[in-house]
Amino acid sequence: MNKTVKKGLLIYNQVDYEKNKWFAHELINKAAQFDLELSLVLRENLVLTIENGSFLASAVLEPSLTMAAPSVAEPSLTADLSTLMEGEIAKSKVLSPLNVEFVINRTRDTIIGVHFEKMGCRVFNTSEVTEICNHKGKTHQLINSAGIPSVKTLLGNVHYFSPSMLSFAYPVILKAVSGHGGSEIYKISNEAELEAHLKSLRTEDFILQELCSNPGIDIRVFTLGTEILAAVKRQSTESFKSNYSLGGLAIAYTLTSEEESLVKRILSLLDFDLVGIDFILDQEGRFLFNEIEDVVGTRTLYLNYDLDVVSLYLNYIANAF
Repeated sequence: MNKTVKKGLLIYNQVDYEKNKWFAHELINKAAQFDLELSLVLRENLVLTIENGSFLASAVLEPSLTMAAPSVAEPSLTADLSTLMEGEIAKSKVLSPLNVEFVINRTRDTIIGVHFEKMGCRVFNTSEVTEICNHKGKTHQLINSAGIPSVKTLLGNVHYFSPSMLSFAYPVILKAVSGHGGSEIYKISNEAELEAHLKSLRTEDFILQELCSNPGIDIRVFTLGTEILAAVKRQSTESFKSNYSLGGLAIAYTLTSEEESLVKRILSLLDFDLVGIDFILDQEGRFLFNEIEDVVGTRTLYLNYDLDVVSLYLNYIANAF
């Protein structure tokens, strides 16, 4: 007896898709092995509407759409979403309704997650995870409320903050709440620098943190559902930022039983799917919570482990229904 194939969407914004084509196409190509059908839609071409109380989604297809014309080396996409019309039809945009059962949301956009959940779809990660983990202030509120340690953190808003409110000494770390991949994170040495960088932030909300005892070093733990996949130690000798994408080194890291227990405590707080949980280290080398990556990259996993993350993720999705 043939199994029912579940149809889903993989949603990226254009910039992130260009950086992560390999991962996106691996998901699309291997989906059929798990009785899944996965189609790629860019956020720039996604239309979300509400009509008479019904939540609907469509994709705008146009000739200039990068994803619709992959190179020979890249896998083709599902026909109904990737095939452009020829002749006169190709000169105009085509609105294609989207009827799917699940969504892999790689945009960090909570609106997308909520909308598809209202449509009855299972969204990976959930809109709640996306909302909390893409706001560093909300993430720290959740994690610290469970008694999990981090460095001292001030939650601020550019409209109400004054440097006189800062209760710990410079240098401090300034972070926009929605930054990722090491973006909009600054080491601040004095009040003048702080005021200047606050004016340049793209978000009104921000956090200020004490500089940790081991700057330039962190541990990223990759998790899938309630399971720990693996961990890597990231380190930079050039910067207080350890991100691999910024030139940091990444090596395999074995968690201690105490560290595993700490990760499990975090996993019990929300219904996570595929995420990366980052820790910095105190003076004794113990874990201090740093942040959670909702749209976590997997390059350092593939570099250091013989793990087929794509197949593990697709199998997880297939068993989530």
